[in-house]
Amino acid sequence: MAVELGAMSLALRHVVGGYREYVAPPLLASVSDVVWIHRTPAEVPLKGAEMHRVLPDPAFGLTFCCYREPGGRPVAPRLLLLGPVVAPQFFAVRPGYEVAAVMVKREWVGPLFGLEPDAHDDFGDDLSLVLPRLAESMFGPLTETRAAPEALALMIAAVARRAQRQPVHRPETATRALDLIRRTRGLLSLDDVAGRTGYSIRHLRRVVRRDAGVSLKAFARAVRLVQALTAADRTPRGQRPCWTRLAVEAGYCDQAHLARDLQDMCGITPTQAYRERRAQATPAMASDLTLDGRNLQDF
Repeated sequence: MAVELGAMSLALRHVVGGYREYVAPPLLASVSDVVWIHRTPAEVPLKGAEMHRVLPDPAFGLTFCCYREPGGRPVAPRLLLLGPVVAPQFFAVRPGYEVAAVMVKREWVGPLFGLEPDAHDDFGDDLSLVLPRLAESMFGPLTETRAAPEALALMIAAVARRAQRQPVHRPETATRALDLIRRTRGLLSLDDVAGRTGYSIRHLRRVVRRDAGVSLKAFARAVRLVQALTAADRTPRGQRPCWTRLAVEAGYCDQAHLARDLQDMCGITPTQAYRERRAQATPAMASDLTLDGRNLQDF
């Protein structure tokens, strides 16, 4: 399934509840790998799914949030910058609420926005307080949109314009290393990452820490955990996830290794995480979506 944004068509990558994650378009390939929309229908029953636990995410989110009138006019619009998620966080699932986001690779927030990549972990604030000129240029057009895909297209265009300006520093080495981890969902060992980039582990660690404000190991660990839990989301309804298989496929030594990482980063067990996420996958929130050719009501 894809979403049409004018001349662009974005490929669906993952779904849980009202969350739709898409592969970033080619014009953002160097600076972003994911864009997403979260929409909660006004009529959806939320019993047991009022809070969504945000998984660790080593990226920055440029996000537009609002409710919409029947004709699509935004109500209570907000333009936010969300920093990388390190500590457990929760997102309130509110009926009728919509969020559209472009996720910017951590190593690119310096070249694109002049921000320190390690100064915004678990940080979220109004964009006007962080990047006032960017917020001023974007907020007016976003309030004229009438649907989430339209808002997403505007944000993609704004980030693409920044990426095309040829910044003074381009974090090519850090991006090569971290893109290998992103593409392989954390499956590559750090030795393999170094071998494929042609640099020593010591050099990569230094460059990634400088440009992305995070260690190679911590980055890969977060990516691997998300891979395991999003794979569990695809378990057919009525069945239980096979955590042993999912752990090994995500690059863990065994299920216990996955459970330790999840407890350390999110404070819960794999079963608790799956139940929380499944509680949001209601038919009302997923009825218009498909994944891998199957109706999401079957999940």
